Amino acid sequence: MKKLILLLGIGLAVSLFSIPLEDFAKADSLRDINEYNSELEELIKLVEIYPNDHELYWRIAQAHFDIAEQTDDEEIHKEHFYPGFEAAKMALELAPNSARANHWYAVLIGKIGILEGTKQKIINSYDVEIYGLRALELDPNYDGTLHLMGQWHYKLADLSWFERTIAKIVYETPPKASFEEADTFFRKAIVAKPDEVRHYLWLGKTLLKLKNKEEAKEFLQKTIEMQPFDDADKLMQKEAEKLLKKV
Repeated sequence: MKKLILLLGIGLAVSLFSIPLEDFAKADSLRDINEYNSELEELIKLVEIYPNDHELYWRIAQAHFDIAEQTDDEEIHKEHFYPGFEAAKMALELAPNSARANHWYAVLIGKIGILEGTKQKIINSYDVEIYGLRALELDPNYDGTLHLMGQWHYKLADLSWFERTIAKIVYETPPKASFEEADTFFRKAIVAKPDEVRHYLWLGKTLLKLKNKEEAKEFLQKTIEMQPFDDADKLMQKEAEKLLKKV
């Protein structure tokens, strides 16, 4: 990870050329078979050749995210969410109008907020909304950002009394969020990518909050029955199984 941080600081003078898409082929093929660590290694190699390509940096951010999401281990989350955020920040600096750069900046600043505690989670939620909505403006049909905004609404609507008290201290007017809006975003994410396990799990969770138990059961059952793509999907299917037993 130290190598990546060093490479991020090389500067803008080394290369002014965009990376040819074929140069991503090996890394993309590794991602297709869930070899996220090997994918990250390949992407970092490309930084030495193309230090100014925003698509390279958001892919690095994505790879760090994918590695971290395969486990509940907070130490691994710390190991990857922080450098992932630095890569997303670089992508955004290089290309402020890139949908994916805005998306991964929003995702990872949100993850860092969770790692750093309740107050920082609430503070960072402001940027999650700003950059998430900007990503949707640039690419309205990307299921990843639709899901991100669904989680944003869900998590803010689900704040505890203590967390809401902190939110009122942090913001004069706390961000408005609702389970109804979360429902809308997750349904749109399913339309955009119907084979993504997480969309069904989170819609099921949202429907439980909306007291729509029968439809919640339907989506949680679908979550369990889907073909998992990686360990992150398997973790979500286990969560769906636990939720179903409680309904």
